[in-house]
Amino acid sequence: TGASALALRSAEQGARASALLETASESLADDDPVLAGALRATHAASELATLWPTAPLQVLARLHLLAAADVAVPDDLGRPTDATSARRLQSMVAEIARSAGPGSSVPSVVVAAIVHAEVASAFQPLGGVVGRAAERAVLASTGVDRTSVLVPEQGHLNEAEGYLTDRARLLTGTDVAVATWVERCCRAYTAGAEVTAQRVGSARPS
Repeated sequence: TGASALALRSAEQGARASALLETASESLADDDPVLAGALRATHAASELATLWPTAPLQVLARLHLLAAADVAVPDDLGRPTDATSARRLQSMVAEIARSAGPGSSVPSVVVAAIVHAEVASAFQPLGGVVGRAAERAVLASTGVDRTSVLVPEQGHLNEAEGYLTDRARLLTGTDVAVATWVERCCRAYTAGAEVTAQRVGSARPS
């Protein structure tokens, strides 16, 4: 279907943008291991979205395994970098379940943004790839992008300057840091939607 084709192209473009962000490169070879991992994780994000509400930590572990399979020590795959990171993730998912579940007034885009930053800091290597894939899964799971046709990763790449700084500042938890990061992510989601709209427009018969 049209939506399926858009979702496939979204995942491919999103994965490449995610890999470029992760490596701070302008281009990557098709056989680059970071790109390969980003493709696996980004494609899987929409499928894992259905599992997110009930088993978020399992989703995150799976995304890291897929992203870092070619670059990480096997024993590190699917595991946060240390006990502190594991506790932060557990606290995050508990808070989401408590305050951002069905019927909550917390916007889904805020949840996706927070998940992105927290997950990116919790996993190594390729934490950023995992964070962006998790963000995509949350957007799909919460209905913001149920069919996974947006390309938020391209939006992040478009504003690469300051991306890492704002993402790291989010972890301080200050109101300004959170607001700045969420605003940045919302701009990325808007840019990702524009990519899809342009794609749809170009596919229409003249």
